[in-house]
Parts: sequence; C-alpha cells; structure tokens
Amino acid sequence: MRGTQPAYGMLAAFVVAAPVLVGIAYCAAGVLGLLGDTAGGSVNWSVLADAATWRSVGWSFWAAGASTFLALVGAVAVAALCRSTRSSDRAARALAVLPLPIPHIVAALVGLLVLAQSGLLARIAYSLGVVGAPAEVPVLVYDGLGVGFILTMAAKEIPFLALIAISLAGGDLRPVEESARTLGASPAELFRRITLPLLLRGMMPATVAVFVFVFGSYEVAAMLGPTAPAPLPVLITESYAGASLERRTEAYLLSLLALLIACVAVAAHELLRRDMFRRLPG
Repeated sequence: MRGTQPAYGMLAAFVVAAPVLVGIAYCAAGVLGLLGDTAGGSVNWSVLADAATWRSVGWSFWAAGASTFLALVGAVAVAALCRSTRSSDRAARALAVLPLPIPHIVAALVGLLVLAQSGLLARIAYSLGVVGAPAEVPVLVYDGLGVGFILTMAAKEIPFLALIAISLAGGDLRPVEESARTLGASPAELFRRITLPLLLRGMMPATVAVFVFVFGSYEVAAMLGPTAPAPLPVLITESYAGASLERRTEAYLLSLLALLIACVAVAAHELLRRDMFRRLPG
C-alpha cells in the first residue's frame, strides 16, 4: 500500500491542476488561431512590446501588492492584539472575519458609495466643515494610484487572512511563546522574535493566494480602477470583447501572461520559504 501513495498523490495533484492545465491549453490554442473564434487569426506578439500592456501589468502588480500588504498587516494586528479569552477579544475576532462571505462585487459597490467624491466619506467631510464641497475631497476612485481599489480589496481580504492568523495565534504559537517567556523574553522581544515571524511563516501561502487573486480580480478593478492604465484583467476583457480576431488573440496572450506572473509569485514563495523561513524558530 505504501508504494501506491505517491501515485495517489500525483493523481490528486493532477486533478487539482487540471482546470489550470485546460485553461493554458485553451489560451495557447487561441493565441495560435486554432479555436473557432480565432481560427485564421495570426499571433500578435506586438502586444507584449506595447508600453500600455506593461503599464497595466505594473499597475495591477502595485495595486495587488499594496492591497495584500495592508490586509496582512490588519490580519496580524487582529491576531496579535485580540488573543485572550475575554469577551471583548472574542467579539473583535468575530467582527474581523464577519465580512468574509460578502461577494467582491458587493464590496466594490460599497467602496464606490463610500469613497467616491459624492460618496459617504465626502458628505461627512462636508457636513463637518472639513471641505467646502464634496467634490473637494481628493479623488479616491478611478485614480491612477488605485487608492479606492487598494483600500476596498484590503478590507475585503483582511477577514480571510485574519481567520488564518487567529487560528495560528490560538494554537501552534502558544507552546513556543510559553517557552520563550520561561527563558525571560520580554513582551516586545516575544512579538518581534517569535510571534511575528511564526505568524508570517504560517500565513505566507494564504498571502500569496490573496496577491494572485487580487492581481486577477476583475469586478473591483472594473468598478474602482483607473481607465489609463487599465488594470490587466480589464485590459484582457476589453481585448476579448473586441470585434477583430487580432484583439481576441491578444486577450488569450495576455491571459497567459497573467498566469505566468501568478506562477512566478508561487515560485517566489517556495524559494522564500525554503531559503529564508527555515531559519525562523519552530
């Protein structure tokens, strides 16, 4: 039976990877003009040399990285500061993960209603006399930096990362922390040298997953992102909706580019975990 375990493991891995492999094959066929909707089309490699493409990639990379960083900071703060069994801490943990089932398109709509220049935040600032008119509030949606997109995605992803951080802080970390306290570690040293590194190590796979998801998120980017440069998922959708076969093949090629970036992020995580995190405690 032991000899069959690797075979079963490989089969399970193939089943999990099958949708991705099918997607790669489908996009590759679309790029080469082998699908019905691109039959006869030629490969338009020039889209990879277009500066607009790389501006879109850069914007999506920046926005996904900033959103993920803010979500990670928020999740670690919840797990580190609300660890006791007091009712207030239990309520705080429950509130932190409460938004988890909210759809991303709903979160985008809420972000638009709150952060737009005619939104709730601008109206509150106007009613308090901070600004002379709601339109004087800085632009937070459709802006080049993607502030509205970043804040909305960070708020949406904090519950997911917080759920994992709370689980780690309430279980695997406690024995190591107790040992460090016994050896005389101060609270600051305990957090800096034990709690934070172990939390980051345990949360790293989920953090990479959040980054990849935000990088490829279409709904929130379409509702809150700028028009120039267009977020990469929006650019892919616009290319696919184009009337010409050339634009359709561009969409498939850009999809493969997005997948390649996601694979690089996963590979970077594996290298980081192997070469850096192995020196951390635990």
